Amino acid sequence: VVHFHNTAKGRWITFEKQGKPIKPMSKMLGWPMAVFSDKMAVKAASACVFVSEDNKKEAQEYYGANPKKCFLIETGVNTEMFVPVGDEEKGKSRREIGLDRFDKVILNHGVMNERKNIHLLIDALALLPDDYKLLLSGTGDPTYLEKLNEQMKLKKVEHRIIKTGYTPYPHVPIAYQVSDIFVLPSSWEGLPKAVMQGLSCGIPCLVSGFKINEDIRGVFYLENMEPQNIADKIVEITGMPRDVDVQLIRSKYSWNKKIEAIDEIYDFAIKNYI
Repeated sequence: VVHFHNTAKGRWITFEKQGKPIKPMSKMLGWPMAVFSDKMAVKAASACVFVSEDNKKEAQEYYGANPKKCFLIETGVNTEMFVPVGDEEKGKSRREIGLDRFDKVILNHGVMNERKNIHLLIDALALLPDDYKLLLSGTGDPTYLEKLNEQMKLKKVEHRIIKTGYTPYPHVPIAYQVSDIFVLPSSWEGLPKAVMQGLSCGIPCLVSGFKINEDIRGVFYLENMEPQNIADKIVEITGMPRDVDVQLIRSKYSWNKKIEAIDEIYDFAIKNYI
């Protein structure tokens, strides 16, 4: 059973359509090898599991994957760890990292690289009122991180950005719990666990680069990646209380639910191909 969080060919084509720079080594060696690996995995698999409907369609279109062997299991989340908190705990955690209760906190959590477009988020922050703060949680490509640091200085927003760097997994929920909105202006994704973590914590998520297979209250999609549009959407979403369907996340996207679904696929593979 092969699990796909993306397809190399789908990512490659998306980058070319968007005019994104592709490193020569990636274009000539890394990505062709990844495409070859994907094709061999599909050919050998008794079943293929995909985290998004788009990924599944890409495997069928670009690799000739057998639809009968393709299954969709969207990313799950530890709903026992990623939970909403009350105002008192939220305020206490904010004070510990230098934020106050009047700040409007924008979170981006995960590995920072060019495709995640954190630089566009910094541009958007510069267009927002001073009470908007940006919390960047995670590590990233050193060259890209340096680019972000230079951009923060250029836009004069260093004092409005908190960088936590690597965060041990047990402490990750705190970043969501102190925030008002999670924003991921990505060029391309499978189905990021960071988004499911945000929803499980009860905060709205403004995202791009993928679509969840069903409508979930609290998910907002960016159709335009211009910094002004990102800023406008952030103001619109944070301007009033937003209902996030935490109960749906707990009932359909918990790790236990995903384990049950994966067990069924392994049973299918054993029954039909072993």
